[in-house]
Amino acid sequence: MLLKKFLLLGSVIFSTVSYAKYEPWNFTVLEGSLIKGNALPNGWGTSEKDVILEVQGTTRYNLLDLYWFVDRSNIFKNSKLSDKNGIDANYTYGEISPRISLDGLTGTNLSFGPISEWFIATQFDFDNVHGKSQWTGQNEGLRKYYVGIGNYISIPEMKYMKFDYFKTNLYARYVEKNYGRNEDQWDGYLFNIAYGGTIYKFENGMKFGFSGWLDYDFGAKNSSEFNKQTHDSLQWQNQIRFYLNNNLSVSYTYQINNHFSQVDQNSSNKNNESFGIHYAIMF
Repeated sequence: MLLKKFLLLGSVIFSTVSYAKYEPWNFTVLEGSLIKGNALPNGWGTSEKDVILEVQGTTRYNLLDLYWFVDRSNIFKNSKLSDKNGIDANYTYGEISPRISLDGLTGTNLSFGPISEWFIATQFDFDNVHGKSQWTGQNEGLRKYYVGIGNYISIPEMKYMKFDYFKTNLYARYVEKNYGRNEDQWDGYLFNIAYGGTIYKFENGMKFGFSGWLDYDFGAKNSSEFNKQTHDSLQWQNQIRFYLNNNLSVSYTYQINNHFSQVDQNSSNKNNESFGIHYAIMF
């Protein structure tokens, strides 16, 4: 129901968008963040607080549109975080999402309606876990590969907000490692939305901004190894950020979770919030 409402809202917005065309631009943004998370979802144990160090980057260079991040959990080694300490002193999770412009690759303006550019979209998810799972006895670790189609969508400027970007991706997923579940095979799909923009900019350069993303995993196969597995999973995160200058900002984030990690147990359906401090540089 939540996803249907979101898509309905999107269809209303898109119906007001004018045509656009491919225009390449080049930049790189690197950002380091310290994030204090409360009530984090955990399909394999109780929900706990955590402090995460995150490094992320965005690059656009001609045909390449690249986003990536790496999270390092439990950087202060909280002994209560048994799910992190039981696996590793510090759990690392990352995603790398390169996309190649089809408009630029073909030399053709493929835009229509609100869609300004098309991409061949890929993604790679990974963590640093090795050995046997204390819960399942299976080999641990995460390696997932995605391939599909993506785009940028032009959103008209509104009275109280301006979208700097709005993009979607639809992937098929190949699972190399997934803690013993449906490994070495194609298993399901991922629909992704990511967006960000400005709410209000002050004359001194400070501003309020927003960003968010939605991941909807669906079509996963049954696995006899897990009784509480689900075929789908939804995470929807929205962030409000106050930029003190071009480099330094602080944020509040709220995330909606449904079947986190594609299981229905423990705190896998628990929503969570976090506070962050961020430092970014642009090349």
